[in-house]
Amino acid sequence: MGPIQLVVFDMAGTTVDDTGNRVLTSLIETTRIHDLPGTPEELNEMMGMNKREVFETLAARQLCGFSEASHQLAQEALATFVDQMKAAYSQHVAPIAGAEETFAFLKQRGIKVALDTGFDAVIGGIILDRLNWLGRYVDCAVFSSDVPRGRPAPFLIFRAMERLDVQDVRQVMKLGDSPADLDEGSNAGCAEVIGVLSGAHTAETLGRYRHTRLIPNVAELPALFTK
Repeated sequence: MGPIQLVVFDMAGTTVDDTGNRVLTSLIETTRIHDLPGTPEELNEMMGMNKREVFETLAARQLCGFSEASHQLAQEALATFVDQMKAAYSQHVAPIAGAEETFAFLKQRGIKVALDTGFDAVIGGIILDRLNWLGRYVDCAVFSSDVPRGRPAPFLIFRAMERLDVQDVRQVMKLGDSPADLDEGSNAGCAEVIGVLSGAHTAETLGRYRHTRLIPNVAELPALFTK
């Protein structure tokens, strides 16, 4: 593994505990409330994507194309989802086991740490406020609302590079638990695109997407730097 200047981590399921699959459960419940299409399996495949774009896609499918009506439906669904996630994360937020130790390991070696997520600044901000990571373990966080397109587009990674003055994507590592994370890292051209199995997807599922490695969880990451 070559020299790494920046590691970009996903949040829910990768560094933030998602026991009980709260994100997927909220997606499923939101589609039920607003009568949107999408099986649990399809919604699981969309995990990690910009949630606004998820609901825009589902609403357009329901109303036979993108329109003002589909946009309004998507906005209503997104508001429901945000309310559900705000309630969930206001009650309980915890790091994935080993996440903070991994952050500290990287920081001690002069490697910058960023978070990116399919959540907007509202949900992501609640999580960061509860965990108190910014400035302690994490140098910056980029939310889906900060960029024109979410995953699998590479813009979240590029925004983190811009904020942290990292110029060479070949010195960037991306970690995440969803297909969208892996596609994002590959589309950005990251030197390492690593899938973690602590979220909602199996090795069989993630193995179908471009990646450099699969590891059980972020606690295993430091070992890659010491081999």
